[in-house]
Amino acid sequence: MIKKINVKQLQKGMFICGTDRKWVDIPIFRRKFLINLDKEINILQEYCESVYIDTQKGVDVISRSEARTIIEPRKDEPSDTSPENNSCKKVYDESQTILTGVLNDVRLGRSIDNPKIRGIVEELTVNIVKDSQAMIGLTRLKDKNDGLARKSVNVCILALAFGKHIGIPKDKMYTLGFGALLHDIGMVMIPNRILLKEQPLTTAERKIMEKHTEYGLTVLTQTPGIPVDVLKIVHSHHERMDGNGYPKKLQDKEISLLTRMVTLASVYEALTRERLYAETLSPTEALRHLYRSVKSGFDAHLVEKFIRMIGIYPLDCVVELNTGEVGVVADTHPQEPLRPVLRIVADTQKQLLPEARLLDLADPATEKIGIIKTLAKDDPMLELIGMHRRQSQDEAIKPKQ
Repeated sequence: MIKKINVKQLQKGMFICGTDRKWVDIPIFRRKFLINLDKEINILQEYCESVYIDTQKGVDVISRSEARTIIEPRKDEPSDTSPENNSCKKVYDESQTILTGVLNDVRLGRSIDNPKIRGIVEELTVNIVKDSQAMIGLTRLKDKNDGLARKSVNVCILALAFGKHIGIPKDKMYTLGFGALLHDIGMVMIPNRILLKEQPLTTAERKIMEKHTEYGLTVLTQTPGIPVDVLKIVHSHHERMDGNGYPKKLQDKEISLLTRMVTLASVYEALTRERLYAETLSPTEALRHLYRSVKSGFDAHLVEKFIRMIGIYPLDCVVELNTGEVGVVADTHPQEPLRPVLRIVADTQKQLLPEARLLDLADPATEKIGIIKTLAKDDPMLELIGMHRRQSQDEAIKPKQ
C-alpha cells in the first residue's frame, strides 16, 4: 500500500517511492529505495516535508522500538550500515553459504540435500518478487576468485528475475530456480587444473570440461524427487538453437523453454564476471553479444525479452551524452528504455562535478539530449568516478538549519 507520511516519521526499513519534491532537487541516487542509513533520512528531512512509502516493500509507520527490532542488528552482531545491509543481501549471502555446503557434500559422494536447495530457491524467489532489481544488483558484486556457489546463485537470481519478467507460472518458477541453481553442479567433478587454468583450454581439456553436463545429470538422477525439467536444464544448458551445442546437439524446440532461459542467464553472468581466461564485458556489451549471437544459437524471442529485463542501459552503467557530459544510470523507464534517469557526474570537459545532479532523459525538456555511447571498461573516467563515489559516501550530510 502506498502511504503519504511526514518526513519526521521516517525510519530505517521504509521503502521510499515518491516525495513532494522533484528528484532533481534531492541529492539521492535512486528514486525508489529502501532506507538503510541515517544519512538517507537526514537528506529527506532536509529537502522534503512529506514522502510516499510502499508498506508492502518496507516498514510501515510503527513505533521506534518495533522498527529497531526489525532493522537494527543485535548487539552481539557487528554493525554494518552499508546500503547492501538489507534482507536481499542477507538472503544472497546465506544462499551461497548453504549451497557451498551442498556442493561439498556432492564432492564427497553424498546425495543432494533437497530441502536445503528448495529453501534457497524459495527465499530467492520471495526476494525477486519483492525487488528484482535489487537482487540483480547483487549479482554484480563479484571478483576473479568467485566460486561455483556464488556463480550458481547469481545465475539463479537472473533466471528467476527473467521468469518473473515474462510471467511464467509459479510452479514453473520453482523448477526454473532449482535448475538454475544446480545447472553447473557437474563442475564439482572437473579437476581444478582445468577449472583454474588461465590460458585457453586444449581440445582434450575442453572435452573434459564439457563432460560436466553429463556428470551433473548423473548426480541428479541418483537423487530422489528431482523434477524432469530440472534434469533437462542441467543436461542441456549448453545446447544451442542451431544444433552446435553439447552434449546431444539438440535444436530449436528440442531444447525446453526453461533450459533456454537458464542458458541466457548463465551466458550473461559469465560475460559480465571477471574470469581468469577471458575479458570481462560491461552489461551493455554483454547484452550486445547476446543480440549478435541470436543467429548462431540463442532464442531470438527470449533474447529480446532478456534485454528488456536487464535494460539497454542497466543500473550503474556509465554513459556519455551528446553534450559531452558523463552520467551514471540511476533509474530506468520500462516504456522508454533509451531514455533512462542519469546522475550527471562530469561536465562537458569531463571534469568531475562537486555534486552530481539528476537528469531524466524521458522528460520532454531534455528531448535534445541523448546518449551517444557507454564508456568502455578501461576508460580512465570510470576509475575517477569510482574514487568520487567512495569519497562522496564518506562525506557527512550538513545538518538542517
